[in-house]
Amino acid sequence: MQSLDRGLGILEELSTAGRPLGITDLSRRLGLSKGSVSRFVTTLVQRNYVLRDPDTAKYRLGLRLIKLGHMAAAKLDIRDLAQPVMARLHAATSETVHLTVLSDEGYMVFLDKLDSNKGTRPNIQLSAHLPPHCVANGKAILAFRPRTEAERILRGNLHRHTKTTITRWPEMQVALDNVRRLGHAENHGEFRDDVSGIAAPIRDHTNLAVAALGISVPTNRMASEHCEKLTRLVTAGAREISLAIGRRLDDEEGMDSVKPPVPAGMAATTGATERCAKGPIARRGKEVS
Repeated sequence: MQSLDRGLGILEELSTAGRPLGITDLSRRLGLSKGSVSRFVTTLVQRNYVLRDPDTAKYRLGLRLIKLGHMAAAKLDIRDLAQPVMARLHAATSETVHLTVLSDEGYMVFLDKLDSNKGTRPNIQLSAHLPPHCVANGKAILAFRPRTEAERILRGNLHRHTKTTITRWPEMQVALDNVRRLGHAENHGEFRDDVSGIAAPIRDHTNLAVAALGISVPTNRMASEHCEKLTRLVTAGAREISLAIGRRLDDEEGMDSVKPPVPAGMAATTGATERCAKGPIARRGKEVS
């Protein structure tokens, strides 16, 4: 067990160092003799968990670890991981909670849901396919996917469903930038006048959104105070699921391909209170939420 523990310690040091390490570096970091480190590293190299650079005699993680990581990620069922979070969210809000993914065809697909126990509630069918530009879940996912992917899916497909639906690509770009800045998306009657919602992205180890956790409510219940509560709970829940599927906390800002500039004169820490209190954010006289 001690040998296993030390071998795993070497892998962890190589994963967090940010650069290849030599035997001396590893010995110092682990508090082990160079001889012991050398023996452990030799075994790891033989099994392709670690690679040795012949020019520098330093070591880095090997391809076998990448393969194992992909195999582990593929076996994770996001529904199983999300269910306890959804149950707590449902208990705390009594609203309709749902888990969605983006299909290959560019639609939001509902994987799981817990219906509201209130008399008036949205009617959401499992496996329903909805356009992503006018539901909170769709905007939450596409805001944290590469910009080129969002444009491919949305540009030319921004069909109007209600008077608040975004139908112009420049306005949708601004809306997605707002979602990235705030960390969550909102829908104020954009697909159906009587249904609104909040959603937050579920992000994997690459920091890209692979799903979204959302809450749908009748529009007449989307008062500012309720909206703020839902936003806090949904965002925390999506973050918990993201950590369960491998998202790392040392890259909170995300990838450059999905990270927007902070608008001039606007603090990067703008939060849900401002967003919910004012409703749809206006830019150049247009509603772009």
